[in-house]
Amino acid sequence: MARAHNLGLASLFLLSAAACASCKGSATDPPLSKNAPAHEGIPNVPVPAREGPKLFATRTGVEVFERPAKGAKRIGLLRMGAAVARAAAPYSTRDCEGGWYPVRPRGFVCASAGASLSSAPVVPAPALDRALPYRYGTLNAAAPIYERLPSAEEQAATEPDLRKHLAKRALAGPKDLGTGSNDVPVDARGTPTGLPLLAKSGQGVDDKGSRTTASYFADVPTFFPPPTRADQFATPLVAGVLRKGAGVAVADVISSEGPDGPRSFAVLPSGQFVALDRLDPQLGSTWHGIAIDDKTELPIAFTLRHDVTLYDLDKSEATKLEEEEIARRSIVELTGKFRTIDAERYDEVKGGHWIRARDIVKVVKRSKLPDFVTGETRWVDVSLALQTLTLYEGKKPVYVTMISSGADVLGDAATSAATPRGTFPIERAAITARLDAKEVQDAFEVLDVPWSLGFAEGAQSADMFGAYFSDRSGEAHYHHGIALTPIDAKRVFTFAAGEPPEGWAAWDIPEEQRVTMNIRP
Repeated sequence: MARAHNLGLASLFLLSAAACASCKGSATDPPLSKNAPAHEGIPNVPVPAREGPKLFATRTGVEVFERPAKGAKRIGLLRMGAAVARAAAPYSTRDCEGGWYPVRPRGFVCASAGASLSSAPVVPAPALDRALPYRYGTLNAAAPIYERLPSAEEQAATEPDLRKHLAKRALAGPKDLGTGSNDVPVDARGTPTGLPLLAKSGQGVDDKGSRTTASYFADVPTFFPPPTRADQFATPLVAGVLRKGAGVAVADVISSEGPDGPRSFAVLPSGQFVALDRLDPQLGSTWHGIAIDDKTELPIAFTLRHDVTLYDLDKSEATKLEEEEIARRSIVELTGKFRTIDAERYDEVKGGHWIRARDIVKVVKRSKLPDFVTGETRWVDVSLALQTLTLYEGKKPVYVTMISSGADVLGDAATSAATPRGTFPIERAAITARLDAKEVQDAFEVLDVPWSLGFAEGAQSADMFGAYFSDRSGEAHYHHGIALTPIDAKRVFTFAAGEPPEGWAAWDIPEEQRVTMNIRP
């Protein structure tokens, strides 16, 4: 899960305190007592009305608890800048001076440091209808992550290579960028519906219809500079140093004064800052799996190499069709028929040609289902040996794609870089989360990965996530986790986690709604 940072940014980018002045309680709010005793069980209170008064998160990682008590189970985190519907009055003030407020759709938040009843920092919400909910970048050089906007003097003191770095960036000039994950159209479920298109309305496309390293972050709406507040300088300046290659999400961009003129900073979902000139845009892969529907059915194959071609077969000979070369990771629809010629197996491709079995990884419909599958059970079937993932609704497959699992594939997850095998409920969801450095061989930090789903606990704790910084689908590469391209990660997230609660960054999926992961060799 994303780490909570105590940011001291409430003095920056404040919403008007009047934003909640007109909020009114709902008739559905519970009769609440300000000094109710502690409850052992979960209080049965009505869900606050969506249009009711709001509780604002003034920092990232504001905790939502199952019960109104500090020792209760944490069931979620609010994102910085979130405004979530709350009850009109606190349920209790026990161990929380500001009061425990029921919030929508469940749980309780203590209205103390980090939670306000009147205002919050303005940090834009993630785009939940896109493969990538934010824009992303990786560091082109080591750089500080700032807790507050630094002055020009502070930048020069903290970044001793700054003038050399800026001169190098200016000399390099802008570079053209191609299409990315968000250029692929998707439907409400996250299923891709067409080819990637660099549209004039696309993210980071300039008025000439081009997308470059200079334009990609340029059209992010910027904050209006806030009034200076003396108390903001009580906040520590630097949270740490990120290594080259570190990945971050960019929620917004703000301009500040640098040593040689204006300098732009990326505002992270945490409310922290990284100099924009330290970031290279990462658009995410356009590759994705395929929906299984009335037009497409299993078996489906993915090609493994670049030099794959089709064949024509007669009774005893296979003729290679040189002009029918297929790109790596192409999706090939099969009929289910196969033949063997000279000890070489061939699978029939829809349309009449054949393909060598050793050139593909093939996904077939399961003939024997796990014992937990009944009726319309929604579940996820993962084959580590094949590096594939299939979404099922009962006996019906609905989506298939390729993954990148733990590098040791079929090793022991307790002692090696292998994804744990077994049957696991998907218990945790996060729109953006910090990636365990082990997943990238401790080479750099990844502060934000989208569409994170947690499916194991303890020493084998693992997550499935969208990898915008690398595309290794079909290759085992990570530690315990399962990486997907952003498009596939969004599709699986929608399938397993449903619609995110408004304003929440991470949450425990209610037990009755959990989808099961079946991870097999």
